[in-house]
Amino acid sequence: MATATSETGSLEDTRPKTPEPPRPAEQVHVFEPYRYALPKLGPYFRDVWARRQFATHMASSTLKGQHFDSFFGQFWLVLNPMLLALVYFLLTSVLGGQSGAGTSAMNHFVGLLTGLFAFFYTRNVIQFAASSITGGGKMIINMSFPKILLPLSTTFTAMLTYFPTLLVYACFYIGVHHSVTVNILWIIPIFIIQTVFSFGLGLLFAAVTLYFRDMSTLLPYVLRIWMYITPVLFSLNYVKSEVAAGKLPHAIEAVYKWDPFSPIINSWNTVLVGNGPRPFYHGASYAPQLSEILIGAVCATLALVVGAWYFMSREREFAVRL
Repeated sequence: MATATSETGSLEDTRPKTPEPPRPAEQVHVFEPYRYALPKLGPYFRDVWARRQFATHMASSTLKGQHFDSFFGQFWLVLNPMLLALVYFLLTSVLGGQSGAGTSAMNHFVGLLTGLFAFFYTRNVIQFAASSITGGGKMIINMSFPKILLPLSTTFTAMLTYFPTLLVYACFYIGVHHSVTVNILWIIPIFIIQTVFSFGLGLLFAAVTLYFRDMSTLLPYVLRIWMYITPVLFSLNYVKSEVAAGKLPHAIEAVYKWDPFSPIINSWNTVLVGNGPRPFYHGASYAPQLSEILIGAVCATLALVVGAWYFMSREREFAVRL
């Protein structure tokens, strides 16, 4: 006997089929080339200001993740550059013969420490910012926000790692001056100028690293070479004396003079060490030269304008490049 199933097919075929809901139109992303141009600056910076807490929270979270919020973490932030200063002090004393004995050796060590602390702050700002875009790839792809917040947060990170070293500055300053004078207030504009200068270069290298990934490998070597041609290990007066004695070529003195970071380092050394013939004695001048402050401010403004223009004019392409 033939069953109903064999005559009319399976029971499922006999049931009335509910019509499938219409599928939504498939979303298609079309990336078109655009002309490099700055966004509207007013809404852009209002958005940055509204999200400023994002940058500060991200900086503090980064430090917590690296255990720099603990006592030993901050202690290492101070101990590391001091040990490096001791190493460079031995190298420049033994190989370069820059320091003498007693007060002269102390003068050289304090100047070396001041220059290293300042240079490491700029180095950290640039290096952290250079890896901020490539390191925040998932965030950039999945969220819409001003990308300048990423290098801004890494600048806050470098700033928080730099502040513990100011305690060392304070100890040396009180030990040298035995009192606090009004000239110590010069560290505020010098720090602001240095931060603006470093942040501008950080923006530039953050965008460049996205286009040329090998820059992340090359940048540490570039920064180390830069440290050797700035008045960090050897003061400008020492280089001038060596050039006058015929021990160094004139090109070295020209590099020291035209380095845009030299006015900032010289200003730090003047305020904390003094530029008199006997810096640790009464009568030494601890006020930086106004010409160096102005040149440093001009260099910082140029670095910020060039870095911000290059970064902001290309940040809409970051998601595609990632």
